[in-house]
Amino acid sequence: MIIKKAGEGLKAFTLNLSPALKTFADLDTPNPEIDAIWREAAQERWQAYKAGDLKTVSYEAVMQKYL
Repeated sequence: MIIKKAGEGLKAFTLNLSPALKTFADLDTPNPEIDAIWREAAQERWQAYKAGDLKTVSYEAVMQKYL
């Protein structure tokens, strides 16, 4: 009886785990639309940095804040 209940619990756990695993697998699938959005954002940031329109923070300031 205990083994049967354990088996049922494992089956329920596995069924609930499947959507989570599918979600993680989907994250590894390339998405050209999202890639294009990130590419555009990165290019805009790079151009703003080169033009001096972006405020920068030194490595030391970041480390001091978080360490």
